[in-house]
Amino acid sequence: MESKKKLLFIGEFPPPYTGVTVKDSLIVDEILSDAFDVEAFNLYRFKFEKTKTPLIAIELLAAIKRAEHICVGVGHPFRTCMVFRLAKMLHGEDFLDNITVFMMGIGTPAYLRKHPSYVPDVSKGRCIFAESESLVHDLEQLGCTARYLPNFRKGDRAREPRPVGEVVRFVYFAQVRAEKGFDTLAEAAQVLNAEGLRDRFKIAVYGSVVDGYEDEFERLLESVPNMEYKGAFDAAKGDVYAELNQYDASSSSSSWREGMSGSNIECKFAGIANIVSDAGFNPECVHDGVDGLLVKPRDVESLANAMRNVIEDQRLLERLKRGSWESRMDYDVAAWRKEVLDVVDG
Repeated sequence: MESKKKLLFIGEFPPPYTGVTVKDSLIVDEILSDAFDVEAFNLYRFKFEKTKTPLIAIELLAAIKRAEHICVGVGHPFRTCMVFRLAKMLHGEDFLDNITVFMMGIGTPAYLRKHPSYVPDVSKGRCIFAESESLVHDLEQLGCTARYLPNFRKGDRAREPRPVGEVVRFVYFAQVRAEKGFDTLAEAAQVLNAEGLRDRFKIAVYGSVVDGYEDEFERLLESVPNMEYKGAFDAAKGDVYAELNQYDASSSSSSWREGMSGSNIECKFAGIANIVSDAGFNPECVHDGVDGLLVKPRDVESLANAMRNVIEDQRLLERLKRGSWESRMDYDVAAWRKEVLDVVDG
């Protein structure tokens, strides 16, 4: 039996459970491990084992030295650039073609434009997978080879949509802070309650409350009697699809600039619709009137209108939930396995 090629995956792994750590785990476990002898190097060790930093750095250099292929999935582009520099130092420039990057978030093109000295090395990499077609274009403009790879999830525990009941159940599933649109959601709920719709909808809120926002959060929560705080969801112990499947639609108007939101993808696998802002790459994932509704970022009137539409039109909400569920296949990690392996092992 032919031995597998050695591949080093430099990334960030749980805990904690973040967009980066969840995606890195999926890439390694569901895509790379069957085809390669994978050595995973967790950069979080530098954060959580600070007294061992010199030893960890030596381990990292040794891992890069013995690798035949390298994949990188990290939260900041500086770390990606450093991997290229170290690999070039240890293997020479020709080796850089054996490096594949799974870009997290949106920051790499801007970082490379601001620090152009890294571009000659990074552009020699095999491929940068990006979560948006517009990011692929930005990377190609810098001379990098790039391909589209959406944020994804594992679909084996997906849940079909539940029937819509007399009371529409909204869910906020994000860090609790103003930039994520919590204040806008509370104010939109106040508008709907004042219109006499209080008994026709409920809102469940999941997520950690950021430092300094606790008092405002408590004030807003108390102002909406049909809103309930559920705490931060523990992804290590709970089934996120089953949890979200209890509801009909996510509801947020975030102005946060991020990549393709993992919670948007999870809602698809949970069989619920997305009501989200048109900021960032949300419009590439949520299609207005098909599998969700798009609203203006942190706009109370826009969000209230969208929520009112699904409260008053059960058929619309059922159609959006079904559309969200059917679109999940485009974000299933299994659907992208062959394409990724063809690039990494090409």
